Amino acid sequence: MRLRFWTTPVLACLPLTLSAGGIPKPVTFTFTNDVGLGNEVCVLGPHPALGGNDPLKAIKLTWTTGNVWRGQVALPDGETLAYKFIRRSFATSNWATAPSTDLTGTNTVQVPDHVAPPWKGKTIFLHAPWTNANLFWRNLTAGDTNWTTTPMTWVGPGRSGVAGERLFRVDAVSSPGTELEFVFHNGAGTWTNAPAPPSGTATGAAPAVPVPYQGLAGPYNFRTRLDVFFVQDGQIFNYRPPATLSAPQIITTNVGSTVTNIPGRPVTIYLPRGYTQNTWKRYPVVYLHDGQNVFFPGSGFGTWDADRIANHEISQGRMRESILVAIPNGNAYGSDRLYEYLPDGDTITNYAGLGLNFTGRASLYLRWILDNLTPTLDLNFRTCGISPADTLTAGSSMGGLISDYIGSQRPDRFGAVGIFSPAYWAGPNYANRSITNQPVRRYLYMGTAESSGGQGSSNVYWQDCLNAYNRYLGANEAVNRDLVFEGGVGGQHNESNWSRRLPSFYAFALDPKLEANPLAAELFPPELSVQSMNAATGQINLRLLAFHGYQNLLLASADLQTWSTNALSSAENFWDPIDVPVPGITGNRAFWRVNCAPAGTSTNTGN
Repeated sequence: MRLRFWTTPVLACLPLTLSAGGIPKPVTFTFTNDVGLGNEVCVLGPHPALGGNDPLKAIKLTWTTGNVWRGQVALPDGETLAYKFIRRSFATSNWATAPSTDLTGTNTVQVPDHVAPPWKGKTIFLHAPWTNANLFWRNLTAGDTNWTTTPMTWVGPGRSGVAGERLFRVDAVSSPGTELEFVFHNGAGTWTNAPAPPSGTATGAAPAVPVPYQGLAGPYNFRTRLDVFFVQDGQIFNYRPPATLSAPQIITTNVGSTVTNIPGRPVTIYLPRGYTQNTWKRYPVVYLHDGQNVFFPGSGFGTWDADRIANHEISQGRMRESILVAIPNGNAYGSDRLYEYLPDGDTITNYAGLGLNFTGRASLYLRWILDNLTPTLDLNFRTCGISPADTLTAGSSMGGLISDYIGSQRPDRFGAVGIFSPAYWAGPNYANRSITNQPVRRYLYMGTAESSGGQGSSNVYWQDCLNAYNRYLGANEAVNRDLVFEGGVGGQHNESNWSRRLPSFYAFALDPKLEANPLAAELFPPELSVQSMNAATGQINLRLLAFHGYQNLLLASADLQTWSTNALSSAENFWDPIDVPVPGITGNRAFWRVNCAPAGTSTNTGN
């Protein structure tokens, strides 16, 4: 029997190597101790995924019967990480200043391996008007304080019409999966830094510079966790960018309603850079509540600055190119957020002492989103469709409550939610429901000074959010992969504080490594290899090293003329080995090839 493989490149029949590559692997931590009322047990270590030795960023575990503290934490594969258990108070009054107590001393944990990526370190392309180019960098994940200069190689011309421009490349820089900080220089005193954060004219309660970037000063450095990327005009891409790109756009359209008691309304839509040119590309969508405050300059309450922050985070390779949809509320078109955002089964009575009562109709609001809003987006824009991994929702206060509700009710449609300063006080029946593990990524934020409008003290907001975190952690959700909690020291109940946390939410829920990377697939094509063969039965076991965000088709033939096609599984991580059993072969020869294309497209990017 002759076995032939039609792949690019042709591969030896060897198993794949195991090595660290930044793939998150859940590790369970348990510790038994009675730490006293008001105290919590956390796990803390020098690696950023374990808090970077900052007690305020330590991973809180959840209490279980017998004073057993437990939690899953996703950590980078193949690493040996130091950690310790600490005790600290989580009371709002002293959370920021309470000392932490070391309960165990330093321990180590060996994180399980994952298949190594097909690249060694980082691969970076640069368009620059120089004869020589150098990368000046350090590994932030490893805590590097020293900088390294690595020469880049001139590999071709620059863009047509850009005088003097050349294309440079460098490979095997730093380590896969780590966060790289870097700039470029030509060796003769000329530097290329990252662009300054966005700025404009302060308007009402909207600041000139978005809150997350206030206080920063140039020159600015690039910073990304991507492994394979292109830098052009100060922006980072995971594909070869067009010579010029359209600027981000904001448009408004009216969406009607077929749902009783839920009126239609105008929605505002943000389209990312290059939407006009990149017609091959489909985009994830984030549906944001209280939409009148989402984009700059917002309303009288201020703004999340979601558009300007997205512009900057996308440009620096820290957020996927995404469509953002701001869903407003207001009596001008008959909506009322306290009805729409309140879960069914919960009631607000005598709201703010005004004698107003509200009964939840969140299920109707969700139906309007699914029956009217998402079809409008899917029909008129290049979205990723009904893919839950590419459909997100986020909001604050009551908007945080409805975001949590939407993710819980429809995990088949919404794969990630941003829950900012959630008003769980308004929905106690929902907040205390039975929780099971769901395929939803949840970002939880709460400040220590949330009290607003008399609904409850800051401690009520804070404890309710911690209770939600505990319940999700108790349902076996893994911190860093499925669940993130961030506390804001002195954080108040306002748009300024929610804006401050947007980069964290974007980085978690819209991690650029959680989508197809066409540049990586072009340079390091997915590999197909033989793992085993039974000569007696003709049974063959193949293995494909697949990339996240790609649809994979296995084509088989006995004569190179007629091909059968079978869809293969998709990678769940940034890259995954997919085992492909092939039925017993008859005849004396067989050929296989794999076609890989970004999900939702028909463009082959590897074979």
